[in-house]
Amino acid sequence: MTGGVSEPGERAENATLRILLLDDDEFDRRAVRRALLQSGVAATVEEAASASDLLDRLDPAAFDCVLLDYYLPGVDSIALLRDVQRAAPDMPMVMLTGRGDEEVAVELMKAGAADYLPKASLTPERLASSLRHALEISRTASARRRAEHELRTQEAYFRTLANAIPQLAWIADSEGRRSWYNDRWYAFSGLTFDDVRDFGWHRIHHPDHLARVRDGQRTAFQRGEVWEDTYPLRRHDGVYRWFLARAVPIRDESGGIVRWLGTNTDITEWKEAEVERERLLALEHASRTSAERATRLRDEILAVVAHDLRDPVHAIAMAASNMLELPLPQDQRVKQLAVMRRAARRMDRLIGDLLDVSRMDSGNFAIKPAAVEIPSLLDEAVDAFELQAAPGSVALAAECSPDLPSVAGDRDRLAQVLSNLLSNAIKFTPAGGRVRLRAAHRDDMVQVSVEDSGAGIPADKLPYVFDRFWQAEHAARSGAGLGLAIAKGIVDAHGGTIWAESTVGRGTTVHFTIPTMSGRG
Repeated sequence: MTGGVSEPGERAENATLRILLLDDDEFDRRAVRRALLQSGVAATVEEAASASDLLDRLDPAAFDCVLLDYYLPGVDSIALLRDVQRAAPDMPMVMLTGRGDEEVAVELMKAGAADYLPKASLTPERLASSLRHALEISRTASARRRAEHELRTQEAYFRTLANAIPQLAWIADSEGRRSWYNDRWYAFSGLTFDDVRDFGWHRIHHPDHLARVRDGQRTAFQRGEVWEDTYPLRRHDGVYRWFLARAVPIRDESGGIVRWLGTNTDITEWKEAEVERERLLALEHASRTSAERATRLRDEILAVVAHDLRDPVHAIAMAASNMLELPLPQDQRVKQLAVMRRAARRMDRLIGDLLDVSRMDSGNFAIKPAAVEIPSLLDEAVDAFELQAAPGSVALAAECSPDLPSVAGDRDRLAQVLSNLLSNAIKFTPAGGRVRLRAAHRDDMVQVSVEDSGAGIPADKLPYVFDRFWQAEHAARSGAGLGLAIAKGIVDAHGGTIWAESTVGRGTTVHFTIPTMSGRG
């Protein structure tokens, strides 16, 4: 007997065929040897003495094929076939029988036989064909089992690897249906495969992002492109964490996409650090803007101080020089003193305004709220400004709705608001015009309005009237331009609002609201 390989399906085409024969009839055994010799098949034959001897000697390294007599005294041939198949799954078996029919043949094939050969038709050609057929079946089965084993090995390796990575991993078809998840995915979601198979993965996606993720994934899969996206997923405890998702195609030997392998990498800490970076950048930008604003404000204040203090200081200097250096009569000395007093009051008012602006900027501006009767406050304001309105014959009046409730306010500061608004209204009202004060109850507020019949303010300038130094930018207007800005700061401090309405050629109305005592709670 010549040597052979360990797997019958892997023997060389021209190698000597090694056959193990079990047949209780000497005549039949000789017939098999004679048919093999006449067929030209290079073969060696060894004979087993019994069924147990056959099983003991069965070794894929020693034999390539088994020839087995179906009718053996005292032997269940079907059971023997199954025993052989269990002992050597890839060993081809050809059954020899002196009698039988198609039903017997079917039964033998089901039990594991590769072919069925009646002894009456045992010819060299038929035996050679049967052996070749049996070996081909064995070769195919062996290759299939090796492929299946390799596939199982690769799958086990893949699953071990997929379960070892820190990412959540999954497999999907071209429509996005999920067919597999790794262990980390289940641990994160707290769900089972039955919960999330096919499109069940939608369950843990944030509803604000799901449509975008689903549509983007479908488009990438249809185009055969690598898919990437970032989105939040809900953890088993209800907390959403951010993930970077990526899916790549798995292709067959022809290049066709058979499925998609996806991973989700937790980027929550990175995402939070990026928010944090944006917050710090925003703070830095706000600080820089605040510093630039402070610098600009300082320059504006210096410009205002330099401009608006120059005139009263000059007036005081001139009046003092006249009084000290010239022999003035008494009435002229009184006149020079009046000039000095007016200049000093103007300086005091400007300094007070600048201090108020500084307090508002620093957050130290405070009011002392108490019950204030608006009607009396308006009457006092009219009385105080009658002299200023008289030279231009500006009609000045106040109107209040009946049963006006008290407001929760700082009386002196509210008087300052009215003073600033009335001063502006009279200043910009032409001779013979009118300025009217009104007060009405609006829900839990009292609304005060100061209306003039002046030239009005263009619509594109109206949003800036409460900006600091806005008037200082208009040569046609006098003053530092702090009055309306301070009025807004005082109203804001009371929890009210202030706004202006104007029509060019028809005048301007400034409204402000102050909470009532009951509205302040």
